[in-house]
Amino acid sequence: MNDNNEKSKPTIFYAKNSEPKKHSRSATEKSTGWKGKRKDDSFQSKPKRDRQDRIETFKPRNDKSNFIKNKFSVEFNQSQSFIDNDSPWKKKVRTNEQTPTFGYDGYRQRKEETLVYSENSCRAVFKHRRAAIVKLFITQEMAYLFKDLIDWLVKQRLGYDVVSSEQISKITQTQHHGGVCLIVKKRVPLTLLDYLDDNSDKEHDRVLVIDDVNNPHNLGGLIRSAAFYGINGVMLRQTNLLDSGAAMRVAEGGIEAIESIKSDDFVASLDMLKQRGYQVVALLPCQAKSIASSELHKIRFNKKVALVIFQQINMKLINSASVVVHLKGNDNMPALNISVATGILLSNLQK
Repeated sequence: MNDNNEKSKPTIFYAKNSEPKKHSRSATEKSTGWKGKRKDDSFQSKPKRDRQDRIETFKPRNDKSNFIKNKFSVEFNQSQSFIDNDSPWKKKVRTNEQTPTFGYDGYRQRKEETLVYSENSCRAVFKHRRAAIVKLFITQEMAYLFKDLIDWLVKQRLGYDVVSSEQISKITQTQHHGGVCLIVKKRVPLTLLDYLDDNSDKEHDRVLVIDDVNNPHNLGGLIRSAAFYGINGVMLRQTNLLDSGAAMRVAEGGIEAIESIKSDDFVASLDMLKQRGYQVVALLPCQAKSIASSELHKIRFNKKVALVIFQQINMKLINSASVVVHLKGNDNMPALNISVATGILLSNLQK
């Protein structure tokens, strides 16, 4: 009897991983956003508790850390901005795009203003023409060298920006800016008559007449030599060539020490100079057998001299000259660069 009752009882099996637990784990996986198990054995071998903890806590911790990180970044930037704005010297370099090369009003600025860059050129402008300065761009490294200029700009309530070297390269369109750039008003050239009237009481005077020299580097070299040897005025047809940033950089500030004279008719201007007692001397760019000329050591210069320079021989100007001179070369090098030849001639004028 007992045996029959025990046989009629159902058999019960006990297992560690029962079906309800699997269903419960699937619900947990679904609620936490875990869409599948990784097939990597190392992950499967981890204890169930560690795996569930990782699923439940991974996203909340990441979101919380990003929130804290972003909040800290905003607070830091705000506090740093407050510190920087507290003193004008704290915020050193502006990284934003700067004003276009010639300022705010395109056509007017291009007509009335120009750029001067490099250390010596900017110092010469500040020395001779500081009233023409409109704005300064300077790198942090160069700021201490121009403290006097910056102090003056502050007193005059004029603008200056401490910027990166790359920004000044964009403004000047060159890498040879020396870390400093000024926007300045262009000089107003004199007429020859005004120049002669202003210098009528001078016993000695030297005027450089430049024809057909359009390369800004050659022109800058000519002006640098002229300023070195005490030339008082330079006459050109296109005086705007002297406003070239490249010419002013090569001239190393010499342009600021010389009067700019505009002439539309060089022949008439040379005749006027001769009437005022100037000796007109033409320098040949190279020796020409068809043109009568003298060697440099044979010439005696007057107290007032107008020196005519050109790269291509202009017979009208040669015929207007009182003296024609050439520098004798040799078969290996028959001629010199125009700025070098002019420097040699100017050195003899001093004698």
